[in-house]
Amino acid sequence: MTLSSDFNSATILIVDDDPSFIMATSKALLGVGRIVFATSGCSALKLAESEMPDIILLDIEMPGMSGFEVCRELKANEVTANIPILFITSHNEADFEQKIFDYGATDFMHKPVNPRIVAVRTKAHIAHKQAIDRLQSLTFIDSITGLYNPRALDEKLAVEWLRAKRNKLSLALLMLEIDEFKPYVNHFGHTQGDDCIKKIASILHGSIRRTADFIARYTEHQFVILLPDTDLIGANQIGENILKNIANHAFPHAPSAEREMVTLSIGCYALLPSIENSPELLLASADKALSVAKKNGRGCVYSAKLSELQSKGRTTE
Repeated sequence: MTLSSDFNSATILIVDDDPSFIMATSKALLGVGRIVFATSGCSALKLAESEMPDIILLDIEMPGMSGFEVCRELKANEVTANIPILFITSHNEADFEQKIFDYGATDFMHKPVNPRIVAVRTKAHIAHKQAIDRLQSLTFIDSITGLYNPRALDEKLAVEWLRAKRNKLSLALLMLEIDEFKPYVNHFGHTQGDDCIKKIASILHGSIRRTADFIARYTEHQFVILLPDTDLIGANQIGENILKNIANHAFPHAPSAEREMVTLSIGCYALLPSIENSPELLLASADKALSVAKKNGRGCVYSAKLSELQSKGRTTE
């Protein structure tokens, strides 16, 4: 298997309190990837989490928060722990080099850096990370739809939960189900059933505009859409837009189905992550909202506060 590198999509974070070093290094890395930079440890931590770079070039000697402290914080954060770090240092004693690796750095370079060497090493580490990311992604993809699978959802939800909790942002989740899918398969067969699932997945993917939004196939005929930095009103609007897109495609349903065309039921929930709630609560609340949507006649979006959901019981298809 050949795993090529896409440097055009790579992001490189340069962290140094010396603007002249940032400018010189950015010039050396021209064409290697998109450059973002920070001149302090605190701003570096924020950028690393928001940009999710493919590599961080990190100066050790900085006022306030040192490069070692920044590295320790990055490795302790589940969101940024796997980003490779290339330390830039003027120290060259042997025990100092050992300390660099003890902190979890991938590599290091001595100042002043050689432009050609910094470009070659940076490209090598980016290529390695991208290869690992591609191999890992193969275990997270649903073979029928090409969407993410439940395992990928678990990992993504954990990461976005921590991010939303730290930044005090709302996190929303849509639970979507193809209505009366069993009659559809009984009438058209499993092959066409898979085709229906693929078509729905394609519409869902086309209904999401932000790169941060995440879609997964959850069960045979259920999907989940995770929406970072989105409140209940925004999530409900996305759900309504999805219903319109499904209706526009007008997929014929089985003769025994309640509706002539395939529809979706959508449960919608959003919350502010805190120590009082959990990712499991978000999933369970959206699932309960889905049950209410089905009870209300299917082919609709239902959004509710937790207090309202707790008064509703689950329904079965």
